[in-house]
Amino acid sequence: MAATTHTEATTMSESNVEYRKLQITGGSTFIVSLPKHWIRDNGLKQSDVVGVEVLPSGELQLTPNETRSFKRRATLDLDRLPQGALFDFLIGMYVSGCDAITVHSKDGLSSAQRRTIRTFLRDTRGMEIADDSERSVDIISLLNPNELPLQVSLNRMYLLVTSVVDDAIDVLDGEDADLLIDLEDRERQVDARRMLVDRQVAMALQSPSIERTLGVDRFQAMEHASMARALERMGDHARSFANIIVNHRDRLTPDVVKQPRQQLDVWAASLRSIIRNTYSKDVNAIIDAKRNLHAAIKALESFEEDIVEGNAGKKGRSVLHFRFSEKIRRLCAYSIDLSETLINMLMASRITSLDPDRT
Repeated sequence: MAATTHTEATTMSESNVEYRKLQITGGSTFIVSLPKHWIRDNGLKQSDVVGVEVLPSGELQLTPNETRSFKRRATLDLDRLPQGALFDFLIGMYVSGCDAITVHSKDGLSSAQRRTIRTFLRDTRGMEIADDSERSVDIISLLNPNELPLQVSLNRMYLLVTSVVDDAIDVLDGEDADLLIDLEDRERQVDARRMLVDRQVAMALQSPSIERTLGVDRFQAMEHASMARALERMGDHARSFANIIVNHRDRLTPDVVKQPRQQLDVWAASLRSIIRNTYSKDVNAIIDAKRNLHAAIKALESFEEDIVEGNAGKKGRSVLHFRFSEKIRRLCAYSIDLSETLINMLMASRITSLDPDRT
């Protein structure tokens, strides 16, 4: 199919979609005219190359020459922002895929505002200060979103979450609590990876070239974002679980916490199986892991119900043990969410499009 900027084709507008008639040139080549504003906005001219991609839906996606680089910029005017909102606005721009952010104030940036910017740089990946003056700070992205596969971030989040739980159990078993001295830093790393995945997904949705180089389609990209959020929530509960152990390990005697600890082993093995099968696509292993997690949750609920019904004192259990069990149950629940998202991805990959006129 050839394309031209002829204007004689009939155009019908429906929302943001333009419908144009196919024409034939040379007796056998189909052509369709392109909107002039699209040509102009992308700086194209005669003989320039454009990309034509057939999507799974059967639609065509037309893109300008991929060698061109587009940067997304934004400015934050601190004089117009609500008090204390700078960090939230910076994070919002980051996860939306902004490449350059200028923070400006006519009266100059305060020490607190500069501290907020430093916190933003610490909690994100690839963002650095390009220019710093009394009244403004320019922040740019140095990380190419194509260079880091989404799966790498998910694997890193998984390792961080499980390391917190493993170290917490070691502390419960008698190791020094210094094993968890960097607990807050590990949680920040989990959060940073989640935000990076959100950023890459947003950029993939906006750029076909990033979508292709990441090796995912739009549905898969969104599901990766869901998996990252599930791992982030696991990170939150892993931190709470570790704090319970650090602050109350003398009361978490082995005989009382034996049952929930057994289910923690189920969680660890099941999550390991889910992560390992993210790309090996053994759906049976994922289903087995999900089934084991459901059984673990049922056992933990029974343990907790015994405490709620007033039988805690007879078995040496207390609200503390309820919280200990609950954190493990939450880890299992978010792992089930992870498995279901992965199953959705695997099932989507098996769907084929059918032409109703040929069935």
